[in-house]
Amino acid sequence: MQLSIASSSLISIPIIEAILASDHTLGSIITNPDKPTGRGKKIEPNDLAKWAMEKGLEVAKPADTSELNRHLLASQPQLIITCAYGRIIPVELLHGPRFGWINLHFSLLPKLRGAAPVQWAILNGETSTGFSIFKLDKGMDTGPIYLSKEVNISDEDTTPILLQRLTELAIPDLLELISVIGKTRATPQPLSGATLAPKISKDMARIVWDSPIETVLRQDRALSDNPGIWSMFNGERISLHGLKEVLIANDLKSPGDIQLVGDQLLVRTSDSVVEITEVTPSGKKRMAGADFARGARLDSGSKFE
Repeated sequence: MQLSIASSSLISIPIIEAILASDHTLGSIITNPDKPTGRGKKIEPNDLAKWAMEKGLEVAKPADTSELNRHLLASQPQLIITCAYGRIIPVELLHGPRFGWINLHFSLLPKLRGAAPVQWAILNGETSTGFSIFKLDKGMDTGPIYLSKEVNISDEDTTPILLQRLTELAIPDLLELISVIGKTRATPQPLSGATLAPKISKDMARIVWDSPIETVLRQDRALSDNPGIWSMFNGERISLHGLKEVLIANDLKSPGDIQLVGDQLLVRTSDSVVEITEVTPSGKKRMAGADFARGARLDSGSKFE
């Protein structure tokens, strides 16, 4: 079958590789247009586009509906698979390919519809999640479902780890579905039980230190990769890396209080203490938490806010 994949994320690489190794034909990868990146705001393709072009794969970067339509008319895919594409497909294009568009979504729909289902599953303290493969319609993640599968979430799972596991689990089912797509029917989603998983903002990644330790560690697991957790210290934004709960004697009294104990940078939450392994001060290189603490010359009033 002639396929295209619409994605703007590296998470789709294993899917692309699996299709290339199958009996199907990958006509093109549809991704977002180049945009300004970095401090110099140089116009560059996204990481998936760079990878695909290095592999010699055809890459399309339609900027609008008309460009996307022209690409589809030229490439004539029979089925388009979307995964973390980040754009709503115009309804007038959904019926172009013979078998339409299907989406691999990383939740058990109708729960966690939206851009960040894995991050929200971890943030919410869910003990399980899963993936759903469904037929695109005019709504946001509302189309009928071909198949879904549940997986457990462990206390060690981060967003990248859970995304990788879900993708690897979904690939065999996705390939099997492609082979029978014209002979199987999708089931409408339940009318009740829908929840949302909107895009995570940078402000949402700021640690609130008067939260319980469980909440703080869930933020770290869910958001440390993207957009990156952070806090304020003396009016400066500090990125935080590698949080873990510790049981060690300390003099911390209030949430946000900071203390260097030996080589461990400790911070008080509402009910416990975390060690911050590394930090990245604004405009500086990543460094050990202890080195930051020594340079900051902490005193009894030092706090993360």
